[in-house]
Amino acid sequence: MLLNTLARCYELSRNQWLKETELQKLQEKRLRAIVKHAYENVPLFRRKFDRAGLKPTSVQGLEDLTKLPLTTKQEIRAGIPHESISKKQDFNEYLCVSTSGTSGGPMPVFYDDRFMEYSVANWYFRKYNAIGIKPWEKVMRVEYSMPEPTVLHGKKKEENHEFKPRSITRTALGTTSYGLLQRRQATVYIKHGGEDVLPQIVKFKPSLLRANSSYLRLIAETMADRGISLNPKAVRTSGEVTDESAREYLESAFGCKVFDEYSTWDSGHGAWQCKKREGYHVDADFLIMEILRNGEPAAPGEHGEIVVTGLLNYAMPLIRYRVGDVGIMDDEKCSCGRGFPLLKSIEGRIVDCFTLPNGTSVPPKVLMNVVQGTHGVSKYQVVQESRNKFTVCLMRKENDPDVSIKELTANLQEVLGHDVEIEVFVGGRENLKAKFRPVISKPTVEDELRWAKPHGALTQPEQETL
Repeated sequence: MLLNTLARCYELSRNQWLKETELQKLQEKRLRAIVKHAYENVPLFRRKFDRAGLKPTSVQGLEDLTKLPLTTKQEIRAGIPHESISKKQDFNEYLCVSTSGTSGGPMPVFYDDRFMEYSVANWYFRKYNAIGIKPWEKVMRVEYSMPEPTVLHGKKKEENHEFKPRSITRTALGTTSYGLLQRRQATVYIKHGGEDVLPQIVKFKPSLLRANSSYLRLIAETMADRGISLNPKAVRTSGEVTDESAREYLESAFGCKVFDEYSTWDSGHGAWQCKKREGYHVDADFLIMEILRNGEPAAPGEHGEIVVTGLLNYAMPLIRYRVGDVGIMDDEKCSCGRGFPLLKSIEGRIVDCFTLPNGTSVPPKVLMNVVQGTHGVSKYQVVQESRNKFTVCLMRKENDPDVSIKELTANLQEVLGHDVEIEVFVGGRENLKAKFRPVISKPTVEDELRWAKPHGALTQPEQETL
């Protein structure tokens, strides 16, 4: 696999500089191949195409993509293993990971070995090199708690045996290029605060620190409390929306540039910032990304639903897959010279968009910019209780600067309207876990009890409530 991965590194390095016409030819070739494979080997897609009156030959170019029906996470998850996974080879030969579960619950995802070779080359070479990090430099990831091993049980057709796909973390990959690269990688697990992981980060001395922005903020606050400095070459955020205020805070705390990345375990890839930070380069040789508004292609600059079609993963094809996120596409190219299309902004999860009394939809990033941009706010959660009622929970430390509740409420009313009710709760962080969503539309996720707002230690002083 090592030689294969090195070849993939060269190929991916070349692909990012392709001209638009060359990139389109590559996408169309891979699109035709994955559609044919999915129709012949994945029962879910054969049924969907047949119902739509489509055959693989119906799709020849990118303009034919909209003929294909959309696919939801619920459809994929319900069809595992016999309906959603390719039957071309033994199920147990595939590699298995799991989505985080922050959007509709966790879902196992399956990769084939060829896709994994490409993925390693992209994860550890192309995206790192784009921000000045070499494959041999130390990288530390900060994740939430310790994951449980993924083991699924089921029956394969014509056979009766335990279904145990390989996990990417298993020793089966220990001697591969992934395993070699992992020797310069480390992962630490955060549960409540920066003190959970800071000693390990200091000892490891990473050139690149990777985490979502809320974990990085907890680490930065602990650094300030203890008078500790870290000097990474770069920080990369992913896994949640990083607003401008958070980016500025993290750059000041860590003394380096912060680069954002958008990706999902479902598709394995997505879009990422290079040194120029003029947008997010879409991994167009891995997937086709659409932005849809009311089911139709959104214009550049308009926010809409992110839909992806994977081009390389033959184990679990995803065709016009509704990721569950909101984004904005750009019609410009980055000044770095890369030919990939640019995603202008990631606005957050669809289920976290607030629907106002007048029907307007407000993406999470807009709310995050307002709240995080208010002086003194650190950890918080904004919850839409109903169409016209909203609560803001401020979880504060003793040495945090004061927050003007009047200013915060006024800023929110500029976005949510002056005819809605806004309550602000202020309290501490006792027993508060590191992982929770900063923006929640409760009417949308009312059945997902794991996202109940963290009112634990919060109080509601009269003078701080409107």
